[in-house]
Amino acid sequence: MARSWSELPSELLGVVFLHLRCLADRVYFAAICRSWRSAAAAARARASSASPPPQLPWLLLLPSSGAPCFVSLLAGSSLRRLSLPYSAHGARLCGSHPGGWVAAAANGWRAYALVHVFSRAWVPLPDRMRLPRHGITTCLILRAVALSAPPTSRGGCVAAALVSGVSNLAFVRPGMDRHWVASDAVNGLQDILYHHGEVAQGFHAVTNDEAVTVFVQEGGLPNAHDLRMVSRRYRMQRRPNAPAAWNPSSPAGAGVSRYLVESRGKLLLVVRHFPSVVQHTSGARGGFEVLELAVEAPLPSGGEGAASWVELEDGGLDGRVIFLARGCSRAFEASQFGGFKEGIYFLDDTSFDVSLALSCGGNFPCGDIGWHSGREIVSGIKGFPSEFQSTFSSPTWFYP
Repeated sequence: MARSWSELPSELLGVVFLHLRCLADRVYFAAICRSWRSAAAAARARASSASPPPQLPWLLLLPSSGAPCFVSLLAGSSLRRLSLPYSAHGARLCGSHPGGWVAAAANGWRAYALVHVFSRAWVPLPDRMRLPRHGITTCLILRAVALSAPPTSRGGCVAAALVSGVSNLAFVRPGMDRHWVASDAVNGLQDILYHHGEVAQGFHAVTNDEAVTVFVQEGGLPNAHDLRMVSRRYRMQRRPNAPAAWNPSSPAGAGVSRYLVESRGKLLLVVRHFPSVVQHTSGARGGFEVLELAVEAPLPSGGEGAASWVELEDGGLDGRVIFLARGCSRAFEASQFGGFKEGIYFLDDTSFDVSLALSCGGNFPCGDIGWHSGREIVSGIKGFPSEFQSTFSSPTWFYP
């Protein structure tokens, strides 16, 4: 029998290492001591694939007291600490992108940046918005940020943001532009996502009447002097009994919330019905609907295309694990994660309180967090602390 943990057989340590599915756990394992680090390196070399196992997002938390931490759905119910760049400790998180990037407002509504959690790379974002039609600049508050590519991408990156300001939508090239460029306001804007579609590639925005507008960079030149975004719209076939948008002032908070998700090369619309609506709206499956964009006439260079939302059979999950968040929803295949069930994970991001962003005070909402199994809604997520509070930021998904 080994006299200490460091003397455990290398072969046994390698087996344990390969059974750790969460990337963070593998990092912690290799940091224990030199012998464990050597065993981890040897196990990786012997593995059939040199790539780490596929990762589900972490639920990133910035508590009012204590260090930043996260919940990993692949690693049980333990709350794990996470080392963030110092300037991001008290930041408001407003988006994320695969590969370790988060969008943060270091001072509530100023000092915006894209931050790489692991490398500590920091790409500043402007805190002013330019109105091309009026030739003026004004302040803005970022609600949620979506990216077309990683900020360090050679092909160029464009960020789109849902904002509170003169316009509700703005664009910028991180690290290049001095101001966000405001688009014409999109009435009833619900969500925006960059979709790598075969029919139309660009930022897709959806409104509370389920209309879709696609934004693309004019000319497609990443190093052009001025950023110019052009929009093209689909003429949408109206869904029967499609409900109205979320209305927090109505009785019992009646309404729905909509999210765009890319899955299997298609653009999905996930519609979350709130309890007062589920009781009176046909087609609502346990509070959620999953629909797919069916393009009937592609978007021309000018004018309109034609499309409709088609409800998927049996609730639309079909082996998917979907994580919902403004501007950064993602879908995964449950089959890639042994023993993991299909479902929809959601956060408390239905409304946005401008006063919290401006004052950097008060508690951000986190009470409406849970998952939908396809049959029922379960309140809470395993590992999420029951008494979590934050005066900095609502919880958000982080894609390592």
